Amino acid sequence: MRTKIITLTTDFVSDLYVGQMKGVILSINPEVKLIDLTHKIKSFNILETAFFIWQVCPSFPDETIHLIVVDPGVGSDRTALIIRTERHLYIGPNNGIFHFIEENQEVREVVKINTKAFKNSSATFQGKDIFAPLASLLSTGRKMEKFGERVDKKIIEKLNLPEGCILYIDDFGNIITNIKKEFSPGEKLTVMYKGKKVKVTFARTFSDVQEGSYLVLKGSSGYLEIDKNKASAAKALGAQVGDKIGIFKES
Repeated sequence: MRTKIITLTTDFVSDLYVGQMKGVILSINPEVKLIDLTHKIKSFNILETAFFIWQVCPSFPDETIHLIVVDPGVGSDRTALIIRTERHLYIGPNNGIFHFIEENQEVREVVKINTKAFKNSSATFQGKDIFAPLASLLSTGRKMEKFGERVDKKIIEKLNLPEGCILYIDDFGNIITNIKKEFSPGEKLTVMYKGKKVKVTFARTFSDVQEGSYLVLKGSSGYLEIDKNKASAAKALGAQVGDKIGIFKES
């Protein structure tokens, strides 16, 4: 039987909270394999989380359990879910982080977690007291139905995203949008952001333009990216995840 994998995605940054979650998981199932995806999600950033897990989690083997704790509403009446897709399990708060998972994967089963069944859980650290033990118990073969009630996938919270929105900014300062327009290599474009107009070139890859020059390209996500060759487009524009942005043919 293959060793179960649990991945961890949080905005905790601090090893204090991550370490506590890992301790809980391994205390229940010391055989599980823990993989840190990231703990550097910007604090409370639901959209960044949603895009990140959609892009990263599908790369893992079948039956991987993905535990995501970016939870600005922790302790409130927000629901929490276990989602089974055709290949994986996802666990976390129902606050929009599963937006792209629901849109792009086949959701086969959803369970609304009965958080009250976890006695003495903290109102501020359900990642340790609810989600971590739940993920570990699932890795031992426990059925997801044991932890709550089955519900329709319509319960999955969706994000209200206009076309022309910044989904993610990577560490290179590349700005990933949700725009899917088609352009030809070498075509001259205009990026519009917060009243600024920037002239850019549509390119196949970064080296198609001079160092420090702006470009737009179709990224590996399938969406358009606004980049600078060997520089940060996000820093130059002051871009932030969630902001509106436009890409147009030069008139």
